[in-house]
Amino acid sequence: MIMDVIKQGARARTMGRPRDACPYPGDSRERRAWYEGFDGSVWDLDTRVPHPRVMVRVAGLRPDASAPELSAAT
Repeated sequence: MIMDVIKQGARARTMGRPRDACPYPGDSRERRAWYEGFDGSVWDLDTRVPHPRVMVRVAGLRPDASAPELSAAT
């Protein structure tokens, strides 16, 4: 399972192993997962998006030109 490979990468980092000690072949998803655990990074940042509820909450915090002013409501 990929999560186990990510844990292996994280464990290797805490044990002081070098980054190039990855046992998986190049261009494999296991190697990417191992590096993700080792570096604490995410492989495909552009494909990962926040949950839709988070997007709605963030959108509600942005000032909107069509929204009425708070001072006008009082």
